[in-house]
Amino acid sequence: MKLLTFKKSFIEEKNIRIKALDLLSRREHSFKELYHKLKDRVDSKERLLEEINLLKKENLQSDERFSESYTRSRTLKGFGPEKISYELNSKGIEDSLIKKIVYSEEIDWIMILRKELIKKYSIIEDLSSKDILKIKKFFSQRGFTFDQINKLL
Repeated sequence: MKLLTFKKSFIEEKNIRIKALDLLSRREHSFKELYHKLKDRVDSKERLLEEINLLKKENLQSDERFSESYTRSRTLKGFGPEKISYELNSKGIEDSLIKKIVYSEEIDWIMILRKELIKKYSIIEDLSSKDILKIKKFFSQRGFTFDQINKLL
């Protein structure tokens, strides 16, 4: 049995900017993401870095916009600040920017946690201690702190 493999097309040096803009037009990307998506498709990694830095200078690529968009998306899916922070860090976002965005006053993590708790467990009164432990484990895996979970329960 022969497996199909798709070879990524090579990007000429003059088209690096076009391809990067194409990716950025679909959604925000962090600097690191953009670099990793394009690095294997170009001859000159230095030229790629120059082009991404130019896009950053022109404010067409922004780690801050990416972080805001990513945080909004993940909170809507019910993830907590710890998990989102970890994921942003793995995408190359600086710790100071992560703290600024993820732990901003605008995000009410307790309210998000409450909404997710009600969605998962429609009845939250009369829970057994076993159920409470399950809930704590579930939400800690989703990236909420024990302090946030305990405030709610």
